[in-house]
Amino acid sequence: MQNSSLIYDLSVDRCIANISADTRKNEYFCHVLSSPLTLTDNIIFRREILTDLYENPTLFADLKTLFNRYDRLKGDWLELKGSGDRVSADRGSEAALDYIYSSLKVTALFPKTILSFFSSIVEVFEGYAVSSEGLTALRDYAVGLLENKSLKEIENISSKFMYNSPDDYDFELVCSIGDALDCIYAEISSVKEREKKKNPLLSILSRKKNKEGSVETASPDAKAVSLEILGEAMYQTDRLLSEITDSIYDSLYGISRELDFYEVALRYMEFLSGCGKPYCYPELAASHIKAEELYDLFLLSEAKCEVYPNDADFSGYSGVLIRGKNNTGKTTFLRSVVIAQLFAQAGLPIVASKAHIPVFNGVYTHFSSSEEDFSVGDVSGRFEGEVKAIAEIMDNITEGSLVILNETFQTTAYDEGSVAIEGILRSLTALGCHYVFVTHLTQLFNMLGEDTAKFESADGDTPFTIKKL
Repeated sequence: MQNSSLIYDLSVDRCIANISADTRKNEYFCHVLSSPLTLTDNIIFRREILTDLYENPTLFADLKTLFNRYDRLKGDWLELKGSGDRVSADRGSEAALDYIYSSLKVTALFPKTILSFFSSIVEVFEGYAVSSEGLTALRDYAVGLLENKSLKEIENISSKFMYNSPDDYDFELVCSIGDALDCIYAEISSVKEREKKKNPLLSILSRKKNKEGSVETASPDAKAVSLEILGEAMYQTDRLLSEITDSIYDSLYGISRELDFYEVALRYMEFLSGCGKPYCYPELAASHIKAEELYDLFLLSEAKCEVYPNDADFSGYSGVLIRGKNNTGKTTFLRSVVIAQLFAQAGLPIVASKAHIPVFNGVYTHFSSSEEDFSVGDVSGRFEGEVKAIAEIMDNITEGSLVILNETFQTTAYDEGSVAIEGILRSLTALGCHYVFVTHLTQLFNMLGEDTAKFESADGDTPFTIKKL
C-alpha cells in the first residue's frame, strides 16, 4: 500500500532533491519508495539490477536511450493510423479499399520496427557481464523473440504490405458471403507478387450454404463485390496484425519509466560514494532493526554541518520508546532509522557500516510536528486531527507492519495522553506490529513492560547520542 505521508514526514523528498536535480524523476523515485517491497526476493531482485547498472554505467545510458524511444513507438503508430474509423462503403469500394490498405501499410511497419528494437536490446548487452536476474531475463527475452519462428512469419507477412499497393499482388481469399452477395467474413489465404502491374485479379473461394445446408462454391464476378471482399480481408489482416503487435509491444512498454527510478538510485549511490561515510546493503533475514554507525541521510544531503552516527539495536522488542529534551537529536535518530528501513525495502543501500533490517508488510508514520492543517494554538482541533490520523493508521495496518510515531498527542496533558497512547501501543503489539515512538510522555516508560525498548537522547552532548535506559 502506498503511504505518501512517509515521504513528507521523513523529509525524503527534500533529501532526494539535494541529491538529484530532476524533479519529475525524483517524484517517481519517491512514489516507489512510498510503497515498500514486502517480499525479500523482490528486494534482492531490484538490488541486483541496481548493482549491475552501477557497475556498468554505459549500459544504463544505452538502455535508457533505447527504452525512451521504445515507449514513444505506440504514440507514433497511433498518430500515423489516425482515428482508425473505416471508410464507409457508400464512398465506393475502391475508396474504402485504398483507406483500409493505407491503414494496413502503417500497421505493417511496426512488427518490423519492434523486432528491430529487440535486436538493439541484444546488441546493447553485448560486452557486458551482467548477473542480475532482471537484466539477464530482459536480454534472454529479446533473444527468444528474435528466434521465434512465428514472429519471423509475421514480419514476412507485414513486409508484403509495407511499400506496395494492391495492384502489385494477386490475392487468394477465403470468405463467406450472404444471399445478397454481401461479405460476411473474408481472410487472405495467400499473396503472390505480380511480375507486371495490372488490375487486381482475385481468386475468391467463397463458402456459402445452400437451402439443403451443404456448402457450395460460388465465384461472383462483380467488381464491387470483389473489392468489398478484398477490403474485408485486408481489414481482418490489419486487425490481427494490430493485436499481435500490441501484445508484443506491451510486454516491454513502461521500462523507461522504471529506469527513471534506477537513474535517481544511481545518483544516490554516487552521492554515497562521494560523502565519505560507510554504506552497505543490509542483511534482510532479521526480525528486528539493528544497525551500526547509522547516519541521518537528510543531514548528510544538506551538508551544512558535521553529521555523527548512532547505533540502533531494537533486537527482542516489539516496541521502542525514545525520550529526551528538545533539540537533543531524537527526531534525527528516528529519521535515520526509518529512512534506512524504507531504503532497504526499496532494494537500496543505506548509510551504515553494518545493518540487519526486517521486511515489514507496511510502514506508517505520524509526525505531529509535520501536521500543518490545524490553526496555530487550536489545541482541540490539533488533537482531533491526530486522533483521526492514528485511527486511519489502525484501519490500514496488518500483522508485520511498522508504525512510526513522533510526539503524537503532544498537546494533551501527561496523564490523559499517556493513558490514550498506552492502549494504542498495546493494540499494535497484540496485532503483531512493531512501533517506534518518540515522545514527551515520560509516564509511558513505566506503564509499558519489558517487551518495550527504552532509549534516551543525551542532554547537551555534541555530537548527540542515543543511549539505552
